[in-house]
Amino acid sequence: MSEKRPRDSQKSREDILRAAEEEFSDKGLYGTRVDVIAAKANINKRMIYAYFGSKEELYKAVLVEVYSRLSRLELVLLAKDAPCQDKIRGIINLYFEFLQVNPSYISMILWENLNKGRYIQEIDFTVIKDPTLDLLRKIIAEGKAAGTFRPDIDTEQMILSILTYTFSYFANRYTLSKLMGKKLDSIENVRQRNQNVTDMFLSYMCK
Repeated sequence: MSEKRPRDSQKSREDILRAAEEEFSDKGLYGTRVDVIAAKANINKRMIYAYFGSKEELYKAVLVEVYSRLSRLELVLLAKDAPCQDKIRGIINLYFEFLQVNPSYISMILWENLNKGRYIQEIDFTVIKDPTLDLLRKIIAEGKAAGTFRPDIDTEQMILSILTYTFSYFANRYTLSKLMGKKLDSIENVRQRNQNVTDMFLSYMCK
C-alpha cells in the first residue's frame, strides 16, 4: 500500500502539472486520461478537479507552465547589459539549448497547433510573452539607432523568423533526420545548426 502523501498544496499542484505535462505532450489533450495523471502524480483524482476544475483547464495550465519556463529565461538574458548583436546571438543560442532539453515543450506546441490553437486562444499571454517581445523590439530598435543593424529591417518579421527558424528545426527533427540521413538532434548537429542560423541572422541584420 502506497504511503499517504503529506498535505502540501503547492507540492501537489507541482506534481500534477509535471505528470500532466508528460501525458499531454505524449498523447495530446484527447488521448490523455486524468486517471493516469493522478496515478503518476500519486494523488487522488478528485484533487486534480479541485485544483484545476477540468482536464481542459489542466491542459491550459500546462501550456502556461511550458511557455513561462522559456519566458523566464528569455527575460533574464535580454535584460542583461550587452551589445545588441550579442543579445541576438544569445537569444538564438538560448532557443536551441532550451528546445534540445525540453522536448515536452515542443510536443505541447505541436499538439496545440493540431488543435488549431483552440485552447491557447483562451489564455491571456500578455504577462508571459509581451515583455519578451517588447525587449526584442527594443533591442532591434537600439541596433538600428546605433547603426549596428540595417535601418530597413522589418522588426516583426525578424522576430518571427528567429522564432520559427529555431523551433521548426526541432519540430521536424525526426522526419528531417530520415531525409538528411543524420540525427539532427545530436549535440554536434544542434551546435552546427545553431552556429549556422546565428551567422545567417547577424550577417543579414548587421550593416
